[in-house]
Amino acid sequence: MNLAGLDLEKLRLVNGECIIELHSLTEDEIDFNGGKLKIVNKVKNYISDVDDDEMVAVIKALKKSDYKDKNLLEEYSKMAGEAHRKADEDKENIQDKQAVRRGKIIKIAEAELNYGGWDYDCEFDAVVGDEVWFDATFTRELITEGEGGCVIDGKTYLMISKRSIYAAKRGDDIVSLNGYIIGRLLGNERMYGSVYIPDNDIQRVEVVVPPARLPRYTRPDIWSNTEVKKGDVVCVRNIYATKLDPTLANTTEYVRFQPRVIMAHER
Repeated sequence: MNLAGLDLEKLRLVNGECIIELHSLTEDEIDFNGGKLKIVNKVKNYISDVDDDEMVAVIKALKKSDYKDKNLLEEYSKMAGEAHRKADEDKENIQDKQAVRRGKIIKIAEAELNYGGWDYDCEFDAVVGDEVWFDATFTRELITEGEGGCVIDGKTYLMISKRSIYAAKRGDDIVSLNGYIIGRLLGNERMYGSVYIPDNDIQRVEVVVPPARLPRYTRPDIWSNTEVKKGDVVCVRNIYATKLDPTLANTTEYVRFQPRVIMAHER
């Protein structure tokens, strides 16, 4: 759904969505050496800083000299080369990786349709005005497809499912949403005799923010919750210990995961 042209104040959300105001589409600044460093996150197919009118003027002058003016020939060659200079194909386009995954809630759905295609449900405690973290898939879709959001009066807005929101920041506190656990990664080495060997498949995580609510699943015969409290250390597979904000800006060092993916609970 494209929000362009809609009056957001009059828009009613009835399928479990939220509208988020973004500060930008990508996290393109990081703290560096006491200042801010701008990140280049998009590489063009072709790079050209040549003014078309200037090139036409050079061509006309070159033609007038019957192509004998060496200075004009050199200038034209330089401009032509610049105009067709390709981007470095080895450079990675990291715009998607830098897609913003935090913003401010400005509208919350009045209702929703059952599980809405998701495999879990949970009471949603976020309120309008909360600064929240969410799945970057929605921002990437707006960047690449131009869908799911819009720009109004210079502000960027995004429509996302409320189930894709993991946590809120209220003052200095981080609050769990949708039953997610917020944790801090610990060392995942195992000791064999006097040798430490890293286990790349398992992460040990200290619980920083336990879930305020426990999710309900469409398949309770497969999934169940492990209850935890702040300070507990649990083990989860690496693929589930997802950074809350993995962009280069790293607005937080925390990871998020649901209580159903806990493999072990250290006592």
